[in-house]
Amino acid sequence: MAGRKTKRKIGKLWGYLALIAVAVLWTVPSVGPGVIAILSAFVVLYCLFQAPTWCCATTRKGEFCRNNANGVLLGCRLRQHKWQKLKMAFKEQAPAKALGRMLSNMGGVAASLSAVAGTVSAGVATVALVVK
Repeated sequence: MAGRKTKRKIGKLWGYLALIAVAVLWTVPSVGPGVIAILSAFVVLYCLFQAPTWCCATTRKGEFCRNNANGVLLGCRLRQHKWQKLKMAFKEQAPAKALGRMLSNMGGVAASLSAVAGTVSAGVATVALVVK
C-alpha cells in the first residue's frame, strides 16, 4: 500500500498521469474524441495553474525568483510575483521573455511541453468530434 508521502506526490503530479492517459487513449479506437478532448483540457489547465514549477519572476535584484510556484502562469506565494507572471503572459513583448523564464528549469519545460501537447490533443479531438 502506498504511503502518505507517495499519495501526496501523486496528487501533485496528476496532470502528467492524465497526459500519459491521453496518449494511451489515442491508441484505443473504442474511446471517443469527446473523452480525449475533456481529458486534454484538464491537462492544459493543470499545466497552466497547478503544475509544480519555479516562480522565475524578476526580483528586486534583477534575478529570477527560485521559490516554488503552481503552474506556468502563476507565481509563488508573493502577491507581486503572481501578478507579474500573469501580466507577462498578456503584455505586448513580454510573452517571449516569459517563455524564456519558463524554459529555464526542468519543471517549467515539462509543464510547458505538456500544456502544448494537451492543447494540440484537445484541438485534434475537438475537430474529430465536429467532423464525425
